Amino acid sequence: MAGPIQPFKETAFKYRKPLEVSDGGRFMKVPYDELVDINKRDEIPVRKVRSYFVQKLPPGAEKELTYEVGGRKLAYRAVGKLDGGSKLTLIYLHGRGGNRDWGFDDERFGGNFNRLKNMIIKAGAAYLSPDFTDFEADGLADIKSLIARYRSLTSGKLIVACGSLGNNHCWNLLLDAKAGSIIDGFVILSGFPDDRVLSSQAVRNKARQTPMLIGHGSWDPTFSYEPILGFYRKLREQQPDYPVRFILFDTGKHGAPVRMIDWRDTLNWFAAQ
Repeated sequence: MAGPIQPFKETAFKYRKPLEVSDGGRFMKVPYDELVDINKRDEIPVRKVRSYFVQKLPPGAEKELTYEVGGRKLAYRAVGKLDGGSKLTLIYLHGRGGNRDWGFDDERFGGNFNRLKNMIIKAGAAYLSPDFTDFEADGLADIKSLIARYRSLTSGKLIVACGSLGNNHCWNLLLDAKAGSIIDGFVILSGFPDDRVLSSQAVRNKARQTPMLIGHGSWDPTFSYEPILGFYRKLREQQPDYPVRFILFDTGKHGAPVRMIDWRDTLNWFAAQ
């Protein structure tokens, strides 16, 4: 897909030929094979990817920064154009047991975050992976503060991606009138539905329908794919033209979407909306 994010290790990371495509291309079931996508890709399964899939960033490219909210001092990691005029900004919110390092780990997740960082730098975009207090109100306040700061530094789209329990924040950001109005898209990975969304102005207001991309594994033992797929279908039924995509990773478990999402395809889709 054409857009601001240019190809980088495309052959290694792009989706293989889909097993199923429907809804005019909005729904795709794509192949996932643990023997290929973990055992063959990783030197140490799940922990260390083979060197072929990683390219070191320029020295000093990764920044360790801090932000303060309500007397709380928190850290975040960042890369790319951070001083204004970013062509696109992506903020990744980790799940339970995680921290800011998860979204910057070159070795885990099949090297997918390393590819993302390289593409972000080349595109003149920005990527952040923050710590936050919790998955409730304080953590939400943390993230809202960081988003407000980087909205003013972004000339293009600002996208928030949430993994697993981090989806609490994605849904609450979407439902928040102020925060939701300055976010241009959400990536929901290995998540769960929030039925408040379907009846909210956040999706019913046709003047501003915030795009969503949902990625889930069909064998996810933590959050089954059926509820979030049901959410997608209800949203499509209510709003046939709503900008939403669903990527189902066939036989993928809880970590498959973070490992397998094609960030180039994803970010260029958001940029085109």
